[in-house]
Amino acid sequence: MHVPVHCGSAGGGLNIIGSSPIFQRLLRMVEAVAPTRCTVLISGPTGSGKEIIAQLVHRHSGDPAAPFVDLNCGALPEHLIDAELFGHTKGAFTGALNSRTGFFAQAGQGTLFLDEIGELPLGVQSKLLRVLEARCFRPLGGGDIQPFNGRIVAATHCDLAAMVQAGRFREDLYYRLAVLKLDVPGLDQRRGDVAALATHFASLQKRPIRFTATAMERLGRHAWPGHIRELRNLVERLSILAESALIDAHSLDAFLSAGMPEDADHTLLAEALMRLEGDNKLEAAEQLLIDYAMRLADGNKTIAARHLGINRKVIERRVHGDEERSNFARVCLLEGRALIEAARFKEAIEVLRRGLTLLAADAHPCTARRLSCDLHRWLAISHRGISGWQSAEALACYQQALQEAAALGDEVEITALRFGIWSSQLMALDLVAARATAQDMLQRAQAIGDTDLLSQAHLALANTLFWLGDYRETLACLERGHLLCGAASADTGGQGLDIAVLSSTFEGLSCFQSGAFRRARQVMDHLALRGGADNPHPFHRAIALQGAAWLACMFEDWSRLANLAADLQTVASEYGYQFYLGVGQIFHACALASGNIHVQTEQRIADGYQQYMLCEGGMLFHSFQAWKRGELLLSAGQPSQARQLLHGAIELALEHGERAYLVELLDMHAQTWIAVGDLDNAERELGSALSTAKALGAMAGGLLVATRLAQLLQQRGRRPEALEHLTRALRGVERDTAFPRFAQALQLQTTLAQTISMPCQPEDPQHELCAESR
Repeated sequence: MHVPVHCGSAGGGLNIIGSSPIFQRLLRMVEAVAPTRCTVLISGPTGSGKEIIAQLVHRHSGDPAAPFVDLNCGALPEHLIDAELFGHTKGAFTGALNSRTGFFAQAGQGTLFLDEIGELPLGVQSKLLRVLEARCFRPLGGGDIQPFNGRIVAATHCDLAAMVQAGRFREDLYYRLAVLKLDVPGLDQRRGDVAALATHFASLQKRPIRFTATAMERLGRHAWPGHIRELRNLVERLSILAESALIDAHSLDAFLSAGMPEDADHTLLAEALMRLEGDNKLEAAEQLLIDYAMRLADGNKTIAARHLGINRKVIERRVHGDEERSNFARVCLLEGRALIEAARFKEAIEVLRRGLTLLAADAHPCTARRLSCDLHRWLAISHRGISGWQSAEALACYQQALQEAAALGDEVEITALRFGIWSSQLMALDLVAARATAQDMLQRAQAIGDTDLLSQAHLALANTLFWLGDYRETLACLERGHLLCGAASADTGGQGLDIAVLSSTFEGLSCFQSGAFRRARQVMDHLALRGGADNPHPFHRAIALQGAAWLACMFEDWSRLANLAADLQTVASEYGYQFYLGVGQIFHACALASGNIHVQTEQRIADGYQQYMLCEGGMLFHSFQAWKRGELLLSAGQPSQARQLLHGAIELALEHGERAYLVELLDMHAQTWIAVGDLDNAERELGSALSTAKALGAMAGGLLVATRLAQLLQQRGRRPEALEHLTRALRGVERDTAFPRFAQALQLQTTLAQTISMPCQPEDPQHELCAESR
């Protein structure tokens, strides 16, 4: 069976031709969308060039040299779809004489382009949805589960939203695919590009042809129902069959479809009117005529009415109705923002949607583009507050708002909206793209000089740097942005988030990892205070409780963690913050880890992560939850299961460059060897973990590994070497005897020193704050 598929790079051979405003707007959207790893849905009529746009998205992505796999969903027989997409092992089914790599695996870290996605059968749609949600698949016939690290770009000429309403396309898959949407205009919408395209196609022919001015004018008036493909085919026919290489209007007409020019003009006009925005095309056409007449009359309603041959009152009623709808939509925006400030996101969603419905009823929505942009942005913030940073609905709203802002040419709004793009990249563990987006935000904010945008950009970059494992630079970035604890205000900066609390969270975590325990504890106390019941904003309180609980977990302050996690779960449950409900469940389970129900506690962490965070919130907490689950499995006497879990987590972390908890994962993996008595493997892995901690500047993680290694070396009779490792690790952190990890290391140092008759001189070094200038 032959399936139309092309594998390889999309880096070369693209000819992007077109200067029309609508096409240039599409190219700007491609530039904004391409660096992300989000799924993209490209819509447009057949023959408009959707595949070229998909290749352009791939070429401008983070890795254009990665594979570009192009397949037509309509060409895949349903009975073979599993084998084609997932691949299969030898003997998986009758006729499977050899193993075969499927399209998901072929894409690697590149792009899988699913053309004509609307043709995919419903039964196959559910399987594609599972891959998009779980980011993994299993080939037919067994074998290991394989990760899907590529990016899905889908295309369709169908109205998928209408197919969803008709029950012919899954709604959940639609929202997963339409995270970012690109609308490719047909050739009838970009008539200004016809001449350039015709000239380009003519230059590619074995027999070059040229068009006279009248022929070009005739091409510009043609209806082009087949769009660019029809134009290209026409040029090829002319090159082969036309008597002369110079094509004039007379010879051209013989090759074009029959029809009088007047009929064609009427057809073109009707087609253009049918493309007007809004559901009521007749009303939209009336509004277009009224607007045009008002421009001709310089705003004089009486003269405009005379141009149209109607009564002046008709124009007055229409203008008044538009203003009234826009005013009601503005009221919805103000009411929605007030509800968001009160963290009542579910109510805000209803109100903001009502505002968008009012705008949709406007016959001339271009006049309300600014209002539409604001409504979509705050609707995105509401969805994000409930479902998490990777919410498909939130990303779709961000995309729509970004389209409106690009059309307005509003750099301030575009920069603010890139915060939403950055957050989706971060949560998808696309840290390279997230860092690039944050740096782009920072450059834009510096050029604009907007204080709020600068704070958002510094927070985005610092957050990304933390997950990349660069704790010192995280603190330096927060300092440059004046976001250190106590310096930043609680203003949301137009993002619906307490910027100060989020900044303090990553300040405290970076201080802890850098060994600045005193300052980390101060930040923890500050966050616990901000998370108190007197905080009038429940969403800001949830973020503060998350930060305080996170630090309490790192300091192993289990009683405090239990209280903070319980408060976080209560707030999240009351207000429907699903993502933070998962965070609270994980931290509450960590607080219970000292009990004897290790397996149940491990499952509770897994459930909290998979049910509440992974589906909508992304993979960002993967390393942290795997570390804690591995610890519990080891305590439950299941070292093999722990090793398998930790091995997968380490591979995922290394693949994505996520190093925030890499040292802890390596330490726990080494412990699985100790549990089965393989001390050689354990020592080798602990040594590697210690080197990793040193390279990252992870002083707290280094102390953890050094203590484990010292215990192992003591057991093997190499006490001086054990003491040397431990003493060096203790020098790198501040003295904090209330921290069990430090107290354990200090006690072991004393024991080792006494055993080998060496005086022990525990130090309390002056550990400078990592973010201060050096």
